Amino acid sequence: MKKLLLALAVILGLLLSLSLASCARTVSIELPFEPADLDWVEMFRFQNPAQAEKKVITDPADVKDLCNLLESISLKDKKTEPVAGGSVTSFRFHCTDGTTYEVIYSAIAVKSGRIKMTGWETDYFTSADLGACWNNYDYPVADAVESELPALY
Repeated sequence: MKKLLLALAVILGLLLSLSLASCARTVSIELPFEPADLDWVEMFRFQNPAQAEKKVITDPADVKDLCNLLESISLKDKKTEPVAGGSVTSFRFHCTDGTTYEVIYSAIAVKSGRIKMTGWETDYFTSADLGACWNNYDYPVADAVESELPALY
């Protein structure tokens, strides 16, 4: 009977450890500002940086919608392989105090990619399709110079 209880305790301990480990790997974006603290957001899109496009989002309702979208997605610390020629959608948030924050989404497959943000040590996997949000905002599209694209090292 003692062996059975010990075996059961070990199994329960392993299950608890596995469930806690999988929970620790899921994170979300916590933007270091409120949407009301932003003047505007630049959104960039490209497959080839020399042919990048951008939109400037200025409507407070659209800015808030974009912030809510980013904060609602689930991220995982999951290994993936880089994709040559994949599309990149990135965001530069311009705060009223003059600071900027950047979020970069690199697609690795249909409706999935990797996200990195200002201040993060690593990037994370998401099954959210942030590239699709380009079409959610009806603003003029302009060519973007390669040197103005967000880049996090």
